[in-house]
Amino acid sequence: MQQVAALRTRKYTFVLEDFFDPHNISAVLRTCECFGIQEVHVIEELRPFRISGAIVKGADQWLDVVRWKSRHECLEHLRGRGFRIAVASSKGERSFHECTLDPPLAIYLGTEFAGNSQHIYGAADLVFRLPQHGFTESLNVSVCAGMMVAHLDRHMDLAGRENFVMTPSEVDDLVGKWSRAHDLRD
Repeated sequence: MQQVAALRTRKYTFVLEDFFDPHNISAVLRTCECFGIQEVHVIEELRPFRISGAIVKGADQWLDVVRWKSRHECLEHLRGRGFRIAVASSKGERSFHECTLDPPLAIYLGTEFAGNSQHIYGAADLVFRLPQHGFTESLNVSVCAGMMVAHLDRHMDLAGRENFVMTPSEVDDLVGKWSRAHDLRD
């Protein structure tokens, strides 16, 4: 647990807006956990948070999933912690690969069918698109998240992962939380 926690980051997070399909939510959570992103925010203004056990494979038990009933409160909370809000959208003029990834960065993903809420564009610090070279208009939202998480992981490797990981105190707190949740002795 100590080794895994020592590589976790809270410098990047994802915000999932009213996802419809539990498979998509589960895939994003699983991907974030696998790559060491510790915190994911879930907005439930229109739809409840539901996961698929077969897809999430227990990843949710290792993450801090923060649930919100209000988009506005979620964004205010993240801004209060110093996060810039980055919105993934086919409307973005700049590719994600061209963006400055200075943390802390909260990547906002809209619901599968309607996309992002219109108000999010005015609240965003950055609107970007994922590079695509085919005819199809968009990718599945969980695939988008996977591409972004992998890109962030590469960025952390190149910039020095030690600049992104949690403090030793945060790591100890996380290991203690995991140990208690799994009924292990500290």
